[in-house]
Amino acid sequence: MRKFDLANPAISLGTRSRRLLPFAGLLILIVAGLLGCLSIYSARAFAGNPLYFALKQLLWLGGGVILFLCAGVVPFSLYRKAAPWLFACSLASLVLVLFFGVEVNGMHGWFRLWGTLRIQPSEFAKVFFLLYLSVCAGGEENQSELRKFLIMGGMTLLAMLLMMLEPDFGGALIFFIAFLTVAILRGARFSHLLGALLFLALCAAVFVAVNDYALIRILGYLDPEGAYGVDAWHIRQFRYTMAHGSWSGSAWGNALWSSAFLPLPHTDSLFASIVESTGFIGGLIVIGGFFAMGAGFTGMSWKIHDRAGRMFVFGVGAMYLAQALIHISVNSVLLPPTGVTLPILSYGGSSLLSVMLAFGIAFSAANEE
Repeated sequence: MRKFDLANPAISLGTRSRRLLPFAGLLILIVAGLLGCLSIYSARAFAGNPLYFALKQLLWLGGGVILFLCAGVVPFSLYRKAAPWLFACSLASLVLVLFFGVEVNGMHGWFRLWGTLRIQPSEFAKVFFLLYLSVCAGGEENQSELRKFLIMGGMTLLAMLLMMLEPDFGGALIFFIAFLTVAILRGARFSHLLGALLFLALCAAVFVAVNDYALIRILGYLDPEGAYGVDAWHIRQFRYTMAHGSWSGSAWGNALWSSAFLPLPHTDSLFASIVESTGFIGGLIVIGGFFAMGAGFTGMSWKIHDRAGRMFVFGVGAMYLAQALIHISVNSVLLPPTGVTLPILSYGGSSLLSVMLAFGIAFSAANEE
């Protein structure tokens, strides 16, 4: 460990604060994870065995803390070298889950490990995908800008295609956001970015054309009380749940509407359930917390000299902030329903562990000399 330098105390204090940064981040994650457990309990308070999901999430949080610490002590230089292999393994898992996975809520995206224990490979794949893109974009400038953009775009297309085959367009959208973030950081031309957005629109159109449920969700979103109102149950329950929360909420453990009527209140609909318990004010605090997270990762990325590490750290903050905003927008009926969880807070072992892994790798990049 580097000793305190009396001749240059600013450097010594900077080094010490940088080494303490992961522990401060871990403390914030633990607090947020405990808040998530409380939110999950409140969302299921009037259901049978209301502690079941909250206690399972608490166990996952303990495992996530260990994973965060283990990921944080591995030098980022090793992640940089292993990035192509980690991404290749991730793609392989996304292929295998289509053939050997189990279906949950209409989506074929989980491996059954034992009993009710399942793992969702796409949650970890997006972490290694972002890592691969960051290493690819931050490498030596021995390729033309267009060639590099096309290589990154091709990998994104492959990952998105595998996600849409599950089918999971919400997950595919997160992969695209990771790609777009890294492309912007690399300084991609506006014409290239516009082409990528047009490609996303084409993917969305094809997905809706192939999957009837997606079209029904959009029609129900556009006219929830009209001809397709019967298929807009989820949208109407979002409104009723959040309206029941009013300004100050119904208090923790009293989210009656969430438990009785709201579909998936502990996962895809968690933000609406939180608003019912804590009100409009509590919802604003949650939104502010995620923006603070994004700002924190942005500030942390500015101090990293390694280009790949800087892109990855910024990308982690941007990716999970975007995921949170999509979840919140869906719950607030600003977007049609899609299966995107609220990072850290929503129930799900794969989701929580992957966030802890991503944050651990990010702090490893931030601590590298």
